[in-house]
Amino acid sequence: MGLPRTDAPAKKERFEDFLAQVEEAVRQLEGGNLALEDSLTQYESGVKALKRCYEILEAAEKRVQILLKTEEGGVEAQPLDLRKSEEVEREDRARRKVERGPASTAGTADLPF
Repeated sequence: MGLPRTDAPAKKERFEDFLAQVEEAVRQLEGGNLALEDSLTQYESGVKALKRCYEILEAAEKRVQILLKTEEGGVEAQPLDLRKSEEVEREDRARRKVERGPASTAGTADLPF
């Protein structure tokens, strides 16, 4: 008979759980029925939960990667830059097309696009 496991995995912190805490704190504060001390406690709880939301989002952003084709035809993982707009993406594609030069377009004159 084995001993009970004491190394149970810690519960994973979930963004949704912290967001629910923020929403509950806001609901309580907007209700207007709390004493001053209770209002402060709810406010502090909401701020702490909101801070964890931002930390979890930041960590998730760092993990997100997009795959881009390289000039050699392979793929390359690059961090996702959320600040890039579609316009910047179009400019990047146009710049890469110009950098590749006419050799990369050889044989494409008869294509419909």
